[in-house]
Amino acid sequence: MALRPFDLIHKSLKKEVVVSMKDGRSYSGTVMSYDENLNLFLSKAKEIDGSKREFKSLVLKGGNIVYISPLKQ
Repeated sequence: MALRPFDLIHKSLKKEVVVSMKDGRSYSGTVMSYDENLNLFLSKAKEIDGSKREFKSLVLKGGNIVYISPLKQ
């Protein structure tokens, strides 16, 4: 049976992912939670491109997410 998108996101809880946004920015961090709108709460997040900023926690709006990809462990 094929997994649904929310099943895949649920499997990513407490794991590191890369998230690409519509504005071209990308972030990496650990998925702590999500909601039905695919808003993501990341901990230990870092901006990958550009300023290389680091965040203790970060909320990304689901409507602005292009893709979510697991980081290789």
